[in-house]
Amino acid sequence: MQFRQFVFLSFSLAATVAALADDDSKPVAFSQAPAAVQKTINAQVGGGTLGEIYLATEGGESVYDARLTATNGDERDFTVAEDGTLLSVEVELSETPAAVQKAIQAQAPGWGLESIDKNLDDTEISYDVEVTKSGQKKVFTVGDDGTLISEEMTLSNTPPMVQKAIQAQLGGGKLTGIDQVFDDDGITYVVEMTAIDRKGHSFTVSTNGVMVSEQVTLENTTPKAQKTIKEEIGDGKILRIDKSLLKRKSGVFEVQGRKNGKPFDFSVGPGGRFLGMDD
Repeated sequence: MQFRQFVFLSFSLAATVAALADDDSKPVAFSQAPAAVQKTINAQVGGGTLGEIYLATEGGESVYDARLTATNGDERDFTVAEDGTLLSVEVELSETPAAVQKAIQAQAPGWGLESIDKNLDDTEISYDVEVTKSGQKKVFTVGDDGTLISEEMTLSNTPPMVQKAIQAQLGGGKLTGIDQVFDDDGITYVVEMTAIDRKGHSFTVSTNGVMVSEQVTLENTTPKAQKTIKEEIGDGKILRIDKSLLKRKSGVFEVQGRKNGKPFDFSVGPGGRFLGMDD
C-alpha cells in the first residue's frame, strides 16, 4: 500500500499557532521544550525573533508549533516533533515549485490564499494549502509534483454509501474530520473521530462504503506482528498503525514510523512476516 494517505494526516501538525490555540494545545516556554526541540527551533529562528510556542498532541505524539519573525519582518510558523524532527514550515506561494503553484491555482481559482505549509516528515514532500472565499474555507494537500493528494470534506459532501458507513462507525462518538484521498488505488475517505470514551480513532472507507482499514494500537496487533514491528522500529518511534480490512490484504498491519529523524514506514502480515518498506 502506498503511504501517501498519511501525508494529509500531518496537516494538523502544520496548523498555525492561532489555530492550535483553539484546540487542546497549550503555550509552553522555550526552556520547557526538550533539548532536541530547542536545537531545531534555534536553527529555524536563526537571526530572527522567536514568538509563541504551543505544545499539542497529534496522533499520540507531542509536537511543538512555533512562530518566528524573520529579520525582514515576515512571520512564519513551523512545527517540530518531540525528537527534534522538523515536521513542517510555512512558505510563500513563490517558494513552492511551479507545478505546485499551478495546482493551487487550478484547485482554487478566485479563492484567497491563507497559508501554505511545506510537509517535510514524509518520503515525499507535500504542501498543505488553506484558501478562503466568501467566508468559506477549503483545505487540500498537493504533492511536490503538483498532484492533488487529498482534500478536506464535510460529511454531507461525501457519497451516500460513505455517509452511511461513517455514521455506522461513529455510534455515539463525534466526527472530527474527513479527508478525501486520491491514491493509485482510487479514492478513499479517511475519517477522524472521537469515541464515547474520548479517545481518538481513525478509519478509511472506500467510495462504495466498504471499510478499507482502521487505526489500531501496537497492543491490538497479533503477537507475531507485534514482535516484528518492535524489531523493525527498534529505537525509532511508531506514529500510527493501520489494520487492513480488505479481503486481499486481510489483517495486514501498515506501520508509519520515524527512525533517525526520517520516515520509516513498512507493512507486516498478521503472522509476523515483514512485507517490506514503503518507498
